[in-house]
Amino acid sequence: MKLVKSNKALQTTLWLIAILLVWEITARTGVVSSYFLPPFSIVAQTMFTQLFTGDLGIQSLNSIFIILCGFAISIVLVIIIAVLCAWSPVLDSFFSALCTVFNPLPGIAILPLIIMWFGISTGAMLALVTHGVLWPMITSMLTGFKAVPKIYSEWGENIGLNPIRRVTDIYLFCVMPYVIDGLRVGWGRAWRALISAEMLFGMIGTLGGLGYYIFTNRAFANMRNVMAGVLVIIIIGMIVEVLLFKALEKHTLLKWGMSNG
Repeated sequence: MKLVKSNKALQTTLWLIAILLVWEITARTGVVSSYFLPPFSIVAQTMFTQLFTGDLGIQSLNSIFIILCGFAISIVLVIIIAVLCAWSPVLDSFFSALCTVFNPLPGIAILPLIIMWFGISTGAMLALVTHGVLWPMITSMLTGFKAVPKIYSEWGENIGLNPIRRVTDIYLFCVMPYVIDGLRVGWGRAWRALISAEMLFGMIGTLGGLGYYIFTNRAFANMRNVMAGVLVIIIIGMIVEVLLFKALEKHTLLKWGMSNG
């Protein structure tokens, strides 16, 4: 019992098992029609079959590829903007104003404009993902900059660090908690927007993605495949949280003594 109380990962695992058991029992006993809620065992079997012999695997990889490319573009832009903001208070004020305008704006709301500008293509999806990631990251970065003690910045100037060195040698360490929070928010927004866009507008590019897979199977009332697609989305989200964000925290915040875990 003490092990369960002290181990967060074990607690999460036990709760997930309990939820899956309730799902299986609810479907098997007929509390909810198996048409609307297929048993978990059947959905899991369908998911593995579709991943390796159907369209689910290739369309999942297509969605992952798009969001990774969008993330890479966003991170490059954020680094450039961070250096500019550290160099010029005027640019810092300008980008703060842009974040005030665009950060609250859902990606799905501007998707019709993006499609008009880029067409129904991979470029449109990259623009959507970039919008979802860029503004939360910049907002978090600028908030982190303002939280850096002034004496650190003055020390960097006194020893002759240029703006790039001040960002890499001082600000990067101070703002890392804010960067990770911005990445989490950006990932969530971009992932939801991408899946929603594929479901609303159909196939993007030549392959389509997870959202398009769910969209087509819903049209044919194939609930097993629909639930399999939803399950893959959940699994990808959990993998990103554990392998990316938790690992990033372990090798930055915990390693530098900025968090007690």
